[in-house]
Amino acid sequence: MKKQNKLTALALVGFTILAFASCNKDEDIIQQPTIEGLEVGHDNNQTAYPGSDLHLDAEILAPGTIASIKLEIHPEAGEGWTFEKVYTTGYAGVKNADFHEHIDVPDDAAVGEYHLHLVVTDNAGNTAEAESHLEIVVDPTLPSIAGFEVEFEAAEGELHVEGDITALNKIAEISVEVHGGDYEKEFEVDGDYVGQTTFHLHKHFDISDAPAGHYHVHLRIKDQANKEREFEGHFDK
Repeated sequence: MKKQNKLTALALVGFTILAFASCNKDEDIIQQPTIEGLEVGHDNNQTAYPGSDLHLDAEILAPGTIASIKLEIHPEAGEGWTFEKVYTTGYAGVKNADFHEHIDVPDDAAVGEYHLHLVVTDNAGNTAEAESHLEIVVDPTLPSIAGFEVEFEAAEGELHVEGDITALNKIAEISVEVHGGDYEKEFEVDGDYVGQTTFHLHKHFDISDAPAGHYHVHLRIKDQANKEREFEGHFDK
């Protein structure tokens, strides 16, 4: 009887160890990263223009923490503009990230159909991928700006933005977005420009609360035909 009890006890111990090991194994399984809400172009219009910025945004969830984010853009067929970049700064090591970037589309980018790939790799080697269509088009009626200037004025803690805007379809809205690191702020530009085809932009925005670092400035111009165009500048604080 004692021998049987001993065997039973050993069996229970063995079962407990196996169950504990199984639980640990389950806990060690890291969930795959995910990419949600990929937005290509403003309002996800999947359109870009030579000489302008391409707005990208996506929510990334990576329980295993992000190692890198890779972006590729290439023509659907034949030759054309290609883009490839691996992003780590501001993303590596975090579990949740808002992937918010603006890509410079060169002036000589060929018009046509393009394909966009976004790949997230976590620190466990798991990956997630999102894809999108993109079309590069030329539209001579889009808003434009000449002499676009961006400058940080340290003494006042202000951002100086200046340039001459032209909009054949008449200006509807102008806004300025500043972002870098964890800092992000958007400013609506006031002035007597709505309904005008030209406007001299000369504004100062208080960014005294922004920490030291490198910043991107995005000037967005929307006309009354609901067409938008973005222009990018940079500054260091």
